[in-house]
Amino acid sequence: MIFIQGEQEEIRIKIYILPVPDRLQPLRLATKKYPIHNEDYHIEEDFFKYLIKEDNLLVTNPIDADWHYLPVFWTRWVSYGLKRDRLKKLKQDIDQIIINDSKTFTVCHHKDAPFVSLDKTLIFTTTRKQNTIDVPLLSSPHQLPKLVPPKNYLASFIGSISTHRVRLEMFMKLKHRNDIFLYNGNKGTPFFVNKLLESYISLCPRGIGVNSYRFFESMQMGVVPLIIGDVDTRPFKKYIEWERVSFYLPSVHQLNEVLDSVNKKELLQMGREASMIWKEKLQYQKWCKYVILELKDLK
Repeated sequence: MIFIQGEQEEIRIKIYILPVPDRLQPLRLATKKYPIHNEDYHIEEDFFKYLIKEDNLLVTNPIDADWHYLPVFWTRWVSYGLKRDRLKKLKQDIDQIIINDSKTFTVCHHKDAPFVSLDKTLIFTTTRKQNTIDVPLLSSPHQLPKLVPPKNYLASFIGSISTHRVRLEMFMKLKHRNDIFLYNGNKGTPFFVNKLLESYISLCPRGIGVNSYRFFESMQMGVVPLIIGDVDTRPFKKYIEWERVSFYLPSVHQLNEVLDSVNKKELLQMGREASMIWKEKLQYQKWCKYVILELKDLK
């Protein structure tokens, strides 16, 4: 049983951690890290780290469990390459590990994970798919400058516009505005952090995946995120009042209208609340308890 302050929830579920071979939890570091400031650490490892400390949730007999947890580190696994023979071996491993797919869940950070069919297994993922629940796309926290720069822009975006058409549409929609900072490219982490802190709103259009690191990075820095994309991937909507700290638009059609309607004083308050929610509910280890709450609701 676990008690979560603020949600007033007593969770009475039992979880069995399925044993997996070491090759599905590789220790080898990735050759490339994304975002560039990120440590080689993902929400898959983070949830496993969280759960093994929750003795009150765990059982050693799968028969006694409400849920079985499949603790594959999908993002580390794929760093070795997606070769056909490896996928075949992965599927063989998974089929031998899962006891009952209808009561199994796993956590996926990588946008393409779990790479093979898991049948009825419940997937907590950063990329919306069938039979999935949204979770945050987290990266290492940014180190903030000692002197926070003043606000110079209503909104800003720094990044590639080639990863999804909505990014180019956003650029074309806003290119005439002097109160918006737009930069197509990468000038390093300090530049990204400072321009974000100079802004009231962080523009977070979807990229190759439907989710956005920038959304949660912005929350950490107290900047209001505005996500643009065909899917609203803001996680744990039953437990977080997202309208208080963020915006969502399915397309760029009403982007200018939304930006013209905001109040800067209210945006500062939204940013402060966003930072508090990130600190209390969404940073590493904090978000994991909401996975447990979701599992309780589905029990």
